[in-house]
Amino acid sequence: MRIAVIVFGGQYNHLIIKDLKYLGQEAVSVNPDADVEKLHAFDCVVFGGGPFSVVDQFEKLGKAPLYVKELSVPKLGICLGHQLIAKTLGGEVRRAVNPEYGLVNVRVIDEDTILRGLAPSIKAWESHNDEVVSPPPGFRVLAESENAKVQAMVNNDNTVFGVQFHPEVKHTEKGIEVFKNFISVCRS
Repeated sequence: MRIAVIVFGGQYNHLIIKDLKYLGQEAVSVNPDADVEKLHAFDCVVFGGGPFSVVDQFEKLGKAPLYVKELSVPKLGICLGHQLIAKTLGGEVRRAVNPEYGLVNVRVIDEDTILRGLAPSIKAWESHNDEVVSPPPGFRVLAESENAKVQAMVNNDNTVFGVQFHPEVKHTEKGIEVFKNFISVCRS
C-alpha cells in the first residue's frame, strides 16, 4: 500500500514515514505544493505537523486544502494536519488559550476505529499553539485533554481522522496503534 505523507516542515514528519515503513507500508514524503493529480496514485494520505499557524498562515499550506477536499482516499491529520482538516471542512480553529507542549493526558471518549486499543487514556506528546474548537459538520470528537476539547475526531464515514497529539513520537503511549488502525482503514 502507498501512503503519501504531506510534509509542512514539522520536526517529526520523518518519524511518521519511519513508523509507516516499520509497519510494512510504502510511505512517500510529498510537498504541499504538488499537483493533486500526483496524489491519486496513493491509497491514503497523512497530513503531518509543521511550524505554521492554520489560523494566521493558512496560505502557507499550499495545495493541501485542495487535497483534503478533492481526494477520496482515507486521510489522517496529525497536529497541524488535524487543524488543517478541521478548518478546510468547516470546523472552528483558533489560537489556543492554553497551548500544550510536552506530555499531556488524553482522555479517549470513543475508541472508534483510529483510537482502538487506546482507552481509557494515554500520555501523548503535544506541541501546538492552535486548536480545533469544534469539528467540521459530519465529524464527532473521539478524545479530549484538559486544554483541548478536540484531541481526536472522525467523520461519519470513518475515513477522515484528525489527532492533535503526535503518535509518531516515542513519548506518546501506544502511538504506533494509531498508525496500525489507520492502515486498517486504508485497506478496507
